Amino acid sequence: MPAFIPGKSANDLYALQPEYSSGNAAEARKAYYATEEAWRTSRNSWLDFGSGVAISSLTILLFLRANRVQTWARFRRLKTVGKSGFVIWLNAGWAVLFAALFWYYHYRGLRGDFRPMADTIAIPLMYGLIALFGGWLVSNALFLLALRPARLPALLFEKPKYNSWPAVLVDALVFLPLMFTGLYTVATIIDGDHLTIPAALLFFYLLLMLRAVYMRAINER
Repeated sequence: MPAFIPGKSANDLYALQPEYSSGNAAEARKAYYATEEAWRTSRNSWLDFGSGVAISSLTILLFLRANRVQTWARFRRLKTVGKSGFVIWLNAGWAVLFAALFWYYHYRGLRGDFRPMADTIAIPLMYGLIALFGGWLVSNALFLLALRPARLPALLFEKPKYNSWPAVLVDALVFLPLMFTGLYTVATIIDGDHLTIPAALLFFYLLLMLRAVYMRAINER
């Protein structure tokens, strides 16, 4: 599928770039955006969604293969990694996110997604790096603090042997981060954010592991 309707190309679109020095630059930009919307096909949207589904499927498949999961019963008996493995995977996920930030803007720049009159991508890159660095520090502090008294490995889908307020509290505390991580994962799949997808799935797995740790502790009381 072509990126533009027949007879039109990116060069035709860029030729319409408004001049900043003109008195009606706002109107020129408005006309440019309207023309771009009319000329572009849905190719990029389908490309993003299709690649997102493919990458997420491949990530899950590799995870199941690595854990030799071939049946539903085996999936329900999955065990977590140890503490050192948790720390390694946590920081590997953040390393992938740093790479994903640069790849996202590089790939879309090569594809021609950014308008010629738009601001430099250095601005979102700078703010993205600041946000990622802060998230990396905070997540390491919180996860390591939460895992300090934990015993690993444990069953990933550990269930409480009986209903109690500690078990309900653990589920309640983990539910919101799991929900937001799940929604973020779906958003990255739709957007086709290639490298962020496996990192988001990894963080979803780490949150499930955190829940499993405390459910095991409750069951062993």
